[in-house]
Amino acid sequence: MSAEKRSDAVRRTEGKIDDVTRASDDRQKYAGRKDVSGDTDALEGQQRQEANQAWAGPGLPASSDAQWKGLVMGSLVGGAIGLVLLLPVAFIPFGLTLTGRLLMCGVIGALAGGTAGALYFGGRMPELEGETVDADGSPSVGSTARDRRTDDRGR
Repeated sequence: MSAEKRSDAVRRTEGKIDDVTRASDDRQKYAGRKDVSGDTDALEGQQRQEANQAWAGPGLPASSDAQWKGLVMGSLVGGAIGLVLLLPVAFIPFGLTLTGRLLMCGVIGALAGGTAGALYFGGRMPELEGETVDADGSPSVGSTARDRRTDDRGR
């Protein structure tokens, strides 16, 4: 959808997301200066800084800062959306009491929505925060920002 066809609410929401997730000066998230020349020492320093902000936990692989934020935010937002979307199904009688149906549909909706949100935002947040750029500052192969049909934020 082109920028002209977007509603004001969509543009405002995208602007708020951009403000929160944009890397400063549109450079690599961990770059110390605007012109990244591909200096090996500078790149190794960026890798160390990114590794220092990595998260891991029981049953969870190591994730970058943006992946972790996307996983948590996506789980919560997606879970809430899934809960709201599937809860009305509980009003269809299918053998359980109303309380049982509400509980079952609420849990299933929250888990399904949380999983979908975690998967989407866990992969999208690194793109939004500038973690998926090459050493020269150009978007990495396979990222939405590299697609010519999208804007600089991959929309």
